[in-house]
Amino acid sequence: MRKYIILFFSALTVLCSCGDDKPDGILDENQMADVLTDVHITNGTMFSVPAISDSLYKYGLGRYMLVFKQHGTDSAQFTRSYKYYTRDVEKLVAIYDVVNKKLQKKSDSLNKIYIKQQQQPQKIKPQNPKPAQSTDTANKIKRKLAKDTLNRI
Repeated sequence: MRKYIILFFSALTVLCSCGDDKPDGILDENQMADVLTDVHITNGTMFSVPAISDSLYKYGLGRYMLVFKQHGTDSAQFTRSYKYYTRDVEKLVAIYDVVNKKLQKKSDSLNKIYIKQQQQPQKIKPQNPKPAQSTDTANKIKRKLAKDTLNRI
């Protein structure tokens, strides 16, 4: 009988420990997807930064801090959350599915704007001709010189 009681409490302990033990300070899945979307967009903008030493620190740190500030988090909480979700691959795949959909939606909207701009007829800007005043002045001077030479003869 003692074996059955120990077995029962052991099984009960194992079943109770299978709950969602999400630690404090972890972003939920929707927040994580939003932050990851903006982080990946920021990563994409870093390709235009010149490749010199400390360029990531100089140009990138402020961009990433702005992303974290917009979402009400910080880099430490983001890192803890990312590590937590990497332990559960199914959750991470679900988060990245949402991230991919958001990035695709943004990319599609930018492509539509680009195509719309390409299809519109380009307005031809008139080139600024040389100022008429300077041309007229030069012609007046030439005419005066021509008259002066005629008058001298």
